[in-house]
Amino acid sequence: MKNFLSIAFILTSFWNVVGQTRIIDMHLHSYPQETLNGEVYDHYGIKGVQDMDTLFLDTYEAMRKYNIVKGVVGGTFESVQYWKSKDLDDRIIQGLHFMHPSELKMDLVQFEELIKSGKVEVFGELGPYYSGTTLSDSVWQPYLKICEKYDIPVAVHTGGGDPGGTYSWAPKARLALGDPYLIEDVLVNYPNLRIYIMHAGGEDWPEHAIRLMAYYPQLYTDLGVMLWVEPNTQRYIKKFLKDIKEAGYLDRVMFGSDQMMWPYAIGKSIDFLNSLDFLTEGEKEGIYYNNAARFLRLDKK
Repeated sequence: MKNFLSIAFILTSFWNVVGQTRIIDMHLHSYPQETLNGEVYDHYGIKGVQDMDTLFLDTYEAMRKYNIVKGVVGGTFESVQYWKSKDLDDRIIQGLHFMHPSELKMDLVQFEELIKSGKVEVFGELGPYYSGTTLSDSVWQPYLKICEKYDIPVAVHTGGGDPGGTYSWAPKARLALGDPYLIEDVLVNYPNLRIYIMHAGGEDWPEHAIRLMAYYPQLYTDLGVMLWVEPNTQRYIKKFLKDIKEAGYLDRVMFGSDQMMWPYAIGKSIDFLNSLDFLTEGEKEGIYYNNAARFLRLDKK
């Protein structure tokens, strides 16, 4: 009887996952241990994870729980490789997260070799905003040329950052640098580049995100931190989703949790998106999986 109950429990768990909508999370983070050593709290007073093993395990558990079949993980090259070495289910798509090319500590030849070897599959999350630059600035162009050459997707931060960040870890950050319009030269100069903006323009420029997507049909967006980080961002992203649905570009909107040091944000983001009754089930499935699968060309791999 005990064995029967155990088998029944396993089968029930299996079918619960299989029955869920498949999800691709376009916006996850890994960090080296030194980044996690300080205490960081989110808007709700919840302390961020301070151990890199715990961050991986809790995030990976959430991916399994919510049927996240693929996730783009941005971090240092070393932290992403550490996560990939523990990726038993082949869920992780390897990204690179940094604010300025000088942080990479590698030349262009080394960067190109990482792409050719398959160890960099998405170039991002890029955060020019935090370093006082824009993706259209000359310092980023050699990397974008390589990404276009090898058809590597690029993910760039849009919108603002954490309140007060300019007074601490990102002194060159300015709100004006988060405007999606500032990547327009990139879209013009690299028409074959696969690129998605993160956070859908943030609280400041959701309409700019929509207009840019309307004008450049190759441009996609993820929803990112807007889904969970505080009630104000949720207010903006709800309006953005209503507006972009009416505008007719919902099929280029992708789910992203931006879990950072708070793996619980994955579930919180999914719960919020599920609560939006103006989206049909089919539209939610598009945001959760279909749009990202098309963007990543998973059907061709």
